[in-house]
Amino acid sequence: MIRRITGRRSFVWAAVALWLFACGQTGSRAQDAPLPSAKDIIARHVNAIGGAEAWQAIKSMRATGTFSLTAQGMSGALELLTARPSNLRLTITLGGVGKIESGYDGKIGWSIDPMSGPALMTGRELQELADDASFDSVLFGDSVIKEFTPVGREPFERTPAIKVKVVLRSGTEQFEYFDAATGLLMGFEGTRATPMGTVPTTEVLGDYKTFGAVKVPTTVRQRALGFETLATLTAVEFNQVPAEAFNLPPAIKALIK
Repeated sequence: MIRRITGRRSFVWAAVALWLFACGQTGSRAQDAPLPSAKDIIARHVNAIGGAEAWQAIKSMRATGTFSLTAQGMSGALELLTARPSNLRLTITLGGVGKIESGYDGKIGWSIDPMSGPALMTGRELQELADDASFDSVLFGDSVIKEFTPVGREPFERTPAIKVKVVLRSGTEQFEYFDAATGLLMGFEGTRATPMGTVPTTEVLGDYKTFGAVKVPTTVRQRALGFETLATLTAVEFNQVPAEAFNLPPAIKALIK
């Protein structure tokens, strides 16, 4: 839920050139090196975010920041509420558009937006929302993950990474990338259900920062259908979200028969 600076093109291309040179010198040995095991990749990522014990001590999270449609120049405020075991509520307020909301209470997934009004989620959209709401998915435990298979080493967003095929218990399949240097999850490539059908999607996690005892990505960039969105978190607090924050809105209750 949560994977730019103009005028610095010369610095970017210089960095790419240096990275390509380094690959030419040492890349063949890196590519030929044995892949770490699934267990080691998961353990390294979990340790990098602060450890399983620290994460499991968290009961809820509230994150605030900004959300933008980068090419369209539209932006606004974002609030994300999550709680154990699988509660989620996301509110985005865009100038000129209004409030866009979505949520999951452990059973019912829903959305409300100014154009289409209130709606209940079904099928794959509902399943993907349930996957996103799973609080402990960041730990890649057996209750969430069906298959976790390292498949190779390749760059992700120009950064050396380990590529892993991940199959969730829900059946969702995607390729996830872990930073070869830090072990942190960098993002995924897969498909996502939308009102316009299932579309190829890339999500990039970045700018990990420490809040309390754990580290979380503070930028989440998503690309699909030629559009790019950017969520940037500026504040994160834990164990402050009341249970009633996930109550269904009246407009959604009215849709349930």
